[in-house]
Amino acid sequence: MSTTRLICSLSVLSVVLFAQSPPNPAPGRLLCVFLDINAMDATQQATARDNAIQFVQQQAQPSDRIAVMTYTSQLNVLEDFTADHDRTLASLRMIMPGGAAGAGGTAARLRAIRAAVEALSPLPDRKVMIYFSPAALPGGGTNAEDLRDTVNAAVRANVAIYSVDSGGLVAPRQ
Repeated sequence: MSTTRLICSLSVLSVVLFAQSPPNPAPGRLLCVFLDINAMDATQQATARDNAIQFVQQQAQPSDRIAVMTYTSQLNVLEDFTADHDRTLASLRMIMPGGAAGAGGTAARLRAIRAAVEALSPLPDRKVMIYFSPAALPGGGTNAEDLRDTVNAAVRANVAIYSVDSGGLVAPRQ
């Protein structure tokens, strides 16, 4: 399955979940900023962290409750859901680029997403995951069953997933 199909599938998933989800009864949204460290090199990690910080500063509403998660070889919850955006920003700033070197192929990325979805599933409200990872998948192919299992887990957990390219917007060189 190509990279484009995986990203399109995740985008379609987020639209479907948004349309099917009842409105959040509590004020504010539950937002999970999720950085797949295992799938990024140090430069991508720094860009993803900076973009996540910018999102919290410029796009998050004061009533939004935000959690910060990373994935290396396991899921790490750096900050549980809080409306204290200063704490959220401090948690994001603690992420130091390095370590993984873009080692996460498609199957590893789906495992990371499933781990985060499982951690979010006990919460009854609709959750939004902002997933930072590189757009290009090394090694290509994925098992359609793995993708289907990940989508089904997100649907059951009431999690809408929005994928953000950790490399940012890049214009081709001439």
